[in-house]
Amino acid sequence: MKKLLSHKLQLAAVGTMLLCLASCSQGPDTLSAGTVETLVNELLAESGQEQSFTTVQTGVYELNSPAARAQLMRLKAAGVVNYDVKRYAWWNKTLSISNFYKYYETVGVQREKIGNTYYDFEEHFVVTVSLTDQARQYQVDSIPQPKAKEDEDMKQPDISQVAQPELSVKTEESWPYIPNPEAPRTEGREVPQTVTIDLAETAQEEPQAHEPAMQQDEDYDLPQRMSLDIATSMAYEEAVKGFHQEQVILKSSKLAVKKARFLQVYDDPRTGVRSGSAEIIIEMSDVTDAGRVLEKKFNGIRFCSPVSLIYYTDKGWILQDRTLHLQPYSNLGIAVSAGGSITGADATEAVGTADDTYDYAY
Repeated sequence: MKKLLSHKLQLAAVGTMLLCLASCSQGPDTLSAGTVETLVNELLAESGQEQSFTTVQTGVYELNSPAARAQLMRLKAAGVVNYDVKRYAWWNKTLSISNFYKYYETVGVQREKIGNTYYDFEEHFVVTVSLTDQARQYQVDSIPQPKAKEDEDMKQPDISQVAQPELSVKTEESWPYIPNPEAPRTEGREVPQTVTIDLAETAQEEPQAHEPAMQQDEDYDLPQRMSLDIATSMAYEEAVKGFHQEQVILKSSKLAVKKARFLQVYDDPRTGVRSGSAEIIIEMSDVTDAGRVLEKKFNGIRFCSPVSLIYYTDKGWILQDRTLHLQPYSNLGIAVSAGGSITGADATEAVGTADDTYDYAY
């Protein structure tokens, strides 16, 4: 009984090993889904696409856009911000007085004035916005900058600690002045010993001022604009003094590899290099309330993108793509579902080229 159990355990271990070799192989003849998924996850992390962020303007400020105020109302309903708005509105009256000249036979030319009255409606919306305690949980101080993967084989030495006495040498030269022997001499004139020319301090001519083409009549009375609701207009001026804004950064969503499929290994017909291709499925997760309201994101939304790989004898499979062309649908998946398996030229046509895809903003 013990021998039978031991034999079963050995078979299970061998099966696990074979399964690992099949899914994690780095050989030139085999491209595993696990290899592609690992490489794409590394690309998402290095390029900063793994985590996305959004921003919200907090503070007290004027916001006259109805669409922007509607967005703040939605954020308030979702529990992201505390939001309040106040409207300041009043009518203004403008009195414009113009001079004109009229000729009278008895007294000659006389200057007279004519007045016109205009009315305009003035309106301002002042909003007060602050984050809720719920939103502060996914607030960050700054957007992390993606750190590119270093090429250890090309790591450079730190030369800042190397002694470089040549850097302290003054590279200036000074030579005696040689006067022109045939130049006329002036009594009392001091002959310079050296000559210094500073090309950086070239004199620049100031633009010449011009008289204006037209001058305003000194007797012209400027329009006088006054509020017809002094209390409201003054309240608005007081509110302006308290304006302040801060742009806060909130986490929006994450992207992670869900699955690699449609794997192919082939020799490039032009170069003969061992190459591979696959389609990668990316899934959105950890969507915050801000990401849902501001960017229409939802957990579980999937995208797909074709990827290309190349095999190096010393490095194994390397991802050639530096940008994923994410799409909400798969041409290849639709073609396979509709007509069974496809290979060769049909597969290339179904996947499409980079020109057939677009970068999805997330």
